[in-house]
Amino acid sequence: MSDLHFQRIGLVLHPQRPHARGLAEAVAQYLQQTGREPVLLSADMLDRADQVAGWDLALTFGGDGLMLRVARYAAPMGVPLLGINLGRVGFLTEIQPEEWLEQLHRVWEGRYWVERRLMLEAHWIREGERLGPFHALNDIVVGRMGMGRVVRVRVEIDGHYFTTYIGDGLIVATPTGSTAYALAAGGPILPPELKNIVLVPIAPHLSLDRAVVLDEGVRLALTVHTEGKAVLTIDGAGDNPMGEGDQVEIAAAPFSACFLRLRDRSYFYRLLATRLRRMVADENDATV
Repeated sequence: MSDLHFQRIGLVLHPQRPHARGLAEAVAQYLQQTGREPVLLSADMLDRADQVAGWDLALTFGGDGLMLRVARYAAPMGVPLLGINLGRVGFLTEIQPEEWLEQLHRVWEGRYWVERRLMLEAHWIREGERLGPFHALNDIVVGRMGMGRVVRVRVEIDGHYFTTYIGDGLIVATPTGSTAYALAAGGPILPPELKNIVLVPIAPHLSLDRAVVLDEGVRLALTVHTEGKAVLTIDGAGDNPMGEGDQVEIAAAPFSACFLRLRDRSYFYRLLATRLRRMVADENDATV
């Protein structure tokens, strides 16, 4: 892409980050001075894909959680994402606040590459009603609510019975999500541009207790059987109560989330090593 492709730029800020608005307004002023059209939007006002229609770029001011939220609306519209990091590790964000001017100039000059990440698309079927689609960049989770009884999740792959998981729930994760909840539950780490789907049981009991890596083309059907209460969460949000016999159909979305990258292609492994070292340090501190 050339400079001319980035004219209408959406600036999405985290409403609870203290410096997000001031920084976003400074960037908006700069964009206006360079002849571009900034669209400033608080993340709590973003709830429809058509709000980002016509954007050439979505620039976020927050952490990875904000990137997950914006991706759900930007990816279906083919809008690439670029994040200014106001969070912690920044697996998804790309630019540090103090370097935004320099890095945006690199974007205008075309000195970036595009990273395409698999997204999931789900439909929730309840009492014959088909709800959705819901989109996730990290994961879709069927889990138990509170401290109730175990959840039984029957899984079919491409219309054929696979297994029934018994435990606290089941994570269906993308490679992006493999470093999130799925990692904490014992799943494998996958490079972000792989196109696989991962099944990771949560605290399994007398059932398959290993993660399973699936091809991107599979279609999953998860059916809930539980005496207690179960919930459906999409990228950590929602907590939608599920009942006996509810089903979630999951497949790869027909589009990818596209991220502009300014770092070299090995950045993911450096960030991963940093995060794993931090996890080990936190565990050691907890045992002291």
